[in-house]
Amino acid sequence: MADETIDQKLRDMAEHRGFKLLKSRKRKPGSGDYGKFGLTDAQGAALLGVGDEGLTARAEDIEAYLRKGATSNWKASAEATPARHQQPSKVRQKDKEDDKPVIRPRRPPGSSGPAQSRRNAAKGGAAATAARPASPAPEKGGKARKRKVSKPIRRHALEPEPRAIQSSAEPAPVALAVRIAKPSDAADLSGLLHQLTAVTIDELGIARNLEKVSEARGGTCVAEKGGIIGCCSWTTAQTLQHGLMGRISLLLVDKRHRRQGIASAMLDHAFSALIKAGCSRVEVMSDIEISNAHNFFRTLKFEQTSYRFARDLPVKG
Repeated sequence: MADETIDQKLRDMAEHRGFKLLKSRKRKPGSGDYGKFGLTDAQGAALLGVGDEGLTARAEDIEAYLRKGATSNWKASAEATPARHQQPSKVRQKDKEDDKPVIRPRRPPGSSGPAQSRRNAAKGGAAATAARPASPAPEKGGKARKRKVSKPIRRHALEPEPRAIQSSAEPAPVALAVRIAKPSDAADLSGLLHQLTAVTIDELGIARNLEKVSEARGGTCVAEKGGIIGCCSWTTAQTLQHGLMGRISLLLVDKRHRRQGIASAMLDHAFSALIKAGCSRVEVMSDIEISNAHNFFRTLKFEQTSYRFARDLPVKG
């Protein structure tokens, strides 16, 4: 399963660059170019790992070649692209004139506008005039009544309503989430694991080990809070004196997010998985070079029961 994941990742990277990935057809370890890869361009011309006697490149060689090529193309594209100059916005004079308020003269009371004149003409002019009621005749011995002219109402300038003050509310904090790790998390886990001393594993190695830990009745979880900020890995070991025992092989939190309960949340996830697997005891591997790691485990009621010694073994060629 791990090899298929690595092959697919390399094939996707090659297709993105317009190349073609070749893999050995040998199925028996040690025969011919078993486990080797090659790389050609779209026309079939050899680029890397294609020899007369078969394929010669490793998966790590193919990935390094593709990543190096992608980085150089990006830099060349960035240097060749000219910077855009922002052009000042032009405001048309007509738009400025349209923004000015239009002041229209007020008609005197009783006057008819153009629309009223047109309606009167349509009705016949004189007939329309005769149909209007006559003004009342003045009384005998009295003076003619004067029409009251209403005074124009002064309109005060409308003051703009005060704008509501927008509250500068802080964004809601991102909640912590703990979930099972996936092969696609290899890139983020690589940056996290490099905080440990003498750890040089790459993304392909992390993706391969995630599958192997799962096959060994173990598992790995990650803590997310706007990104992966921690991981915890565990496995099971059949012992003679304790039976099936759980073992926390890795517990790591990013330096910028420690002392926030993240490690405890991941341990709870691991304990639940180990209990479900049938373990009644669990031990933790504490890195000597990580400060305050031992006190953290003592706070969780872990007891120091032994010393752990380690050394590297020669790898078979």
